[in-house]
Amino acid sequence: MEMTSGRLSAILAAGRILVTQEALATLRAGLTVIGWDYFLARFASKKIKTDADLEKDLSRLYPACGTIIDLLENDMSGGCQIEAMLSDAWHGNPLPGLIRELRLLISKIETALAVAAQGRTLKKRTQNSETRLFLATYDLFCEITGNDEPGIAGPLHRFTKQCAALIDSNIVVPETENSFQKRLPAALARRTGKINVLPIVLFSGKIAAPPQ
Repeated sequence: MEMTSGRLSAILAAGRILVTQEALATLRAGLTVIGWDYFLARFASKKIKTDADLEKDLSRLYPACGTIIDLLENDMSGGCQIEAMLSDAWHGNPLPGLIRELRLLISKIETALAVAAQGRTLKKRTQNSETRLFLATYDLFCEITGNDEPGIAGPLHRFTKQCAALIDSNIVVPETENSFQKRLPAALARRTGKINVLPIVLFSGKIAAPPQ
């Protein structure tokens, strides 16, 4: 599900968190990292790339997307020859939509590069993917609110449910607060430290171009 400002604002409101630009930026960055962590944990049994290999591939993908955007935009502001050749009467002109999607992809690659550079994509998992997600959203809630002990109450339960729904609609969050309050404290007691739910940099703009 797309992380629109409306959906992110609804998550903050569910957790009784004041909706500010800083809170929205932190939530967006945190959910991006948590989402990757969740899906990596789910597919951990399969053969996956090392952090170094991921960083290398993402570093190749980043300038490739930029090259495609530059070529298409130059054509569309000039003779439109490529645009005419790739368009047809049935499907119309696909290039404006493709450029928008590539720009969104580039912003995601920037954050993915930061995560891969930190060596955080491949870690030994001591919890299943759903439990780890609950712990991560707990830590994100603490990060946004500035409260290290927010309690296992209604706002955190609603915050976790909406975060989980945005990442994967198949995630099962305990429906009642009582069930949630039984599961999360047990997981918190077993863990040895907090989950780093944010990249080193919260991107307000573009990061430096990765090495060629």
